[in-house]
Amino acid sequence: MSKPYRIAVFCSANANISPFYFTQASFFSKGLVRRGWELIYGGAANGLMGHFADEVLKAGGTVRGAIPKKLMDVSEEPHKGLTEMVVTDNLFDRKSWIMDNADAYAIFPGGLGTLDEALEVLTWKSLDYHQKPIVFVNIDGFWQHLIKVFQQFAIEGMIRTDRGLSMYDVSDTAEDALAVFDAFHVGGRAY
Repeated sequence: MSKPYRIAVFCSANANISPFYFTQASFFSKGLVRRGWELIYGGAANGLMGHFADEVLKAGGTVRGAIPKKLMDVSEEPHKGLTEMVVTDNLFDRKSWIMDNADAYAIFPGGLGTLDEALEVLTWKSLDYHQKPIVFVNIDGFWQHLIKVFQQFAIEGMIRTDRGLSMYDVSDTAEDALAVFDAFHVGGRAY
């Protein structure tokens, strides 16, 4: 029996953000469960991160998380109901665990930590450490400025134009992001 498809979600651990992000997270989470896919994420109970986990678990799905010990002590409450929880020594170990265990990456709105995770998966892909799909979920244009920065990198020759801008997809909604993952997973789309 093959292992389930696992989608890593990077997003905000803050709760004081637009309710629309939570609505999109709910839709995405239920879509994961309907497909029999698993959620991989940063292990927190708070904010948008915790909402993803709660929604997948409520729908009967599987959630695997990794949280650094230091964050448990200062800013991120670990989620108590996960299918699997890994406590790591540091942020890099958490990112490594997520990257090793995920088959694809969904980058929802978030702050500096989310940006760090997004840049890490993009960098690893650009260096051929993985060829997994990456989707920026650009809800209400949240990632638009970052996408323009990437385009400027290509114009200036800082990233390869033949590959740099094609390493990721951009979807405006959770539904569109799921469709991208469907195309990759079912259709075997090459990245």
